[in-house]
Amino acid sequence: MSKHLHTTQIISLDGWPFRIRKAATETAQIKLMLLLHGHLGDENSMWILTKPLPTTYALLAPRAPIQTGPDQFSWHEIGPHWPDIITYHRLAVKLLTRVNHWLDNGHMATNRIDVMGFSQGAVMSYALAILHPERIGKVAALAGFIPKAWKDHLHKEALQGKNFYIAHGTRDDVIPLDKACQAAEWLKEKGAQVEFCKADTGHKLSADCFKGLGAFFSTTAD
Repeated sequence: MSKHLHTTQIISLDGWPFRIRKAATETAQIKLMLLLHGHLGDENSMWILTKPLPTTYALLAPRAPIQTGPDQFSWHEIGPHWPDIITYHRLAVKLLTRVNHWLDNGHMATNRIDVMGFSQGAVMSYALAILHPERIGKVAALAGFIPKAWKDHLHKEALQGKNFYIAHGTRDDVIPLDKACQAAEWLKEKGAQVEFCKADTGHKLSADCFKGLGAFFSTTAD
């Protein structure tokens, strides 16, 4: 087990397991981050990516609701077509309801959530930012994309000035690079601030983009 998991605990929020870690630094600057794993992952999958994050983050890593195999989970069923925004709206409501329950129990006094997601979890991160811009602060979308059918749901008044960190491999054979580039273009068109880290790698995060991830979340701007 990773040493990062020794300082965490598993809790159940309305039937969903979450791995949580409280902020190591107790200051007025404590922030909340959701860690959203990809297809076939679980609540443990994202923790290796938290190494460069500021210690002022409290971290919540939910297990996606659809079990696809032993210790393998997905945010939705995989079919010939990517789910529409309505499917992700239902998922987002269920997820945020559970996060709200955790917050309401006195764990933190905040209404803003930063998000980091990988692959299918990155798509979920985009959905949260699009559907609930008032709740979502910074977004890191790693090896992900925005489904083309969602483009009409991107609104400038919601995304203006919102900060995104997109990391993608040029040799990604799961989600092609051009899909990540398209997402970045759409977000910029709506006034979002986009930092794009491109690297010569496959469907994973490169060392350079890993460093950039820490820098992105270390700055104070929303």
